[in-house]
Amino acid sequence: MASLAKNLKNLTPNIPRAIVTWDKAERIRRNEEIFKNPESVVHRLPEHYKRRYWEMILSDRKPVHYQLPTARFAWDPVRNEEIELENNPIIGIHPPEADEGLWGGERVVKGWIESAPYTKKKILPRYWVPKLYFPNLKEVVLYSEILDKYMQITVTERALRLIDSHFGLDYYILETPEIDLDSKFANRLKREMLLALSKQLYYPEDQEKKDYIKQKYASFVIPEEEAEWIGLDLNEAARKQQDIEQSTAAEPLKYKFERELVERLRLGAEEPTADSEDVDGPRPTESQFGDRLLGKYLNPIGQKLRSATR
Repeated sequence: MASLAKNLKNLTPNIPRAIVTWDKAERIRRNEEIFKNPESVVHRLPEHYKRRYWEMILSDRKPVHYQLPTARFAWDPVRNEEIELENNPIIGIHPPEADEGLWGGERVVKGWIESAPYTKKKILPRYWVPKLYFPNLKEVVLYSEILDKYMQITVTERALRLIDSHFGLDYYILETPEIDLDSKFANRLKREMLLALSKQLYYPEDQEKKDYIKQKYASFVIPEEEAEWIGLDLNEAARKQQDIEQSTAAEPLKYKFERELVERLRLGAEEPTADSEDVDGPRPTESQFGDRLLGKYLNPIGQKLRSATR
């Protein structure tokens, strides 16, 4: 396979044909099933979160464990034919430990190795066995000037190279999309940074340093109501929305109707009605007990009693 890829020659500088990878198709299918339910809590999420979430779903991950083809067609001198190059991403396995550090998009990759490669085939047959390739992890101490604290984080070599290319941890976290950060810790760190920038919680005792940070990261400032939703996955956002709805006490409808009535009276759209009682006093009421139960036997007695009360 290596010799085949080495002998391929590009025929044209045209970019490869745009396709939907299996990873993006699976993300779209899974979220489409969730949003199809009209009674789901996802429809009550803020509009800015839903827009940002779908932008992340429809975007492509940056290649980490593979390289994108540079042309659409290539010539294979081994088979003497023209072939069309395909984009087959290697996604890898995302373990729970990856959410506790900065892996720079790296994952555990499943591959294959040849058993007994230096043994003659006549003595021991060769076959392919699965093998897991793990990234090289290390513990380092990184500094965030927005949060003004040092953190001991588990990182990979690729994450350190990305931090150096972005000239610091803060720029790397803020400039990298959530889908490429690929870590709950990194997304939580990004949310804390954006909240600190929106509330201006940094360096309260050093005005010169505060003005410097405000000017340096002015392009990343967003409203606070949007910053507190950054980096939340769909389950975390749904739980946050449910907690907000449950914390708000339900108001009885009588208070709503009372406010509407007062507003209509204030605007003159409705006239106040007089009380049902007369000016001279309460209107006398006649009892129908005797007429309904005993009929004509008690009617004369009832008439005498009514005439006496009048």
